[in-house]
Amino acid sequence: MSSVKLFSFGGEIKTELSDQIEAVKRNGLSGIELGRTEFGPISDISFVAACLIRKKLNDSGLEVLALATTIGRIGIKDDFEAQIEKLKNTLEVCQVLGTEKIRVSSFYIPGFENPNDYRQLVIDRMGRMNELAGSHGVTLCLENLSGCFGGTSGRCHDILSTFPEMVGIFNPVEFVKSKEDVMAAWDTLRSRIAYIHISDISEDGKPVPAGSGVAQIRELTRKFIERGGRNFSIDPGLTVRRSNKQPQQDRFAYKNTDAAFDAACGGFKAIIGIRS
Repeated sequence: MSSVKLFSFGGEIKTELSDQIEAVKRNGLSGIELGRTEFGPISDISFVAACLIRKKLNDSGLEVLALATTIGRIGIKDDFEAQIEKLKNTLEVCQVLGTEKIRVSSFYIPGFENPNDYRQLVIDRMGRMNELAGSHGVTLCLENLSGCFGGTSGRCHDILSTFPEMVGIFNPVEFVKSKEDVMAAWDTLRSRIAYIHISDISEDGKPVPAGSGVAQIRELTRKFIERGGRNFSIDPGLTVRRSNKQPQQDRFAYKNTDAAFDAACGGFKAIIGIRS
């Protein structure tokens, strides 16, 4: 598995970039899917802040897999022009940080309404975003966020088929939340997936280390690698105990964010045969 490259969500480890770098290097990862630092969300940072981040990452020898933005994580009826302004700034940040990928979502649909009623509006918005990104040589990466228009494999496929220049990010837990069969979703989207978000979930909806839940991580990983896929981004979102006075209350709850992150990395490394 020497050709497999492991990354992680940076901002969900700790806020300080130096802490994120330390945690990623401690676990032997190749780099970060960069979302938030002490300078703020990646879509909002200044040119100077981006330069400072680039220097720290260069000094550490870490890569940036993609910029993990919240663009598209708004209601479909919310102000879209503000998202365009965020995207414009993010595209400038891409140039500084040396990455050509931006993670986006596909707009939350009001509860109990038919998502297909909003298809054209979603497509129009994605079209504007893609045109803007393309003019900067940047690829938009669509994540299947549950509750958004692209929260199901069928609607993700619809977006990606409409915009061949886009790629997909496969998040198995989000398909579980959307009550889809993970491997059936993979079969629908596999030709368009650039990388996989590694997270897992128990039957009762709790986050657990990769391979300990129902998100089919082992089978998904095997099929992605067989297809030639190499990039994985580990979601470190495991539970941190509020108090150490009840250490046995949940075996997948950890004493602090470092322990939770190490467990998230260790769980997936065990699946692909990398020793921690």
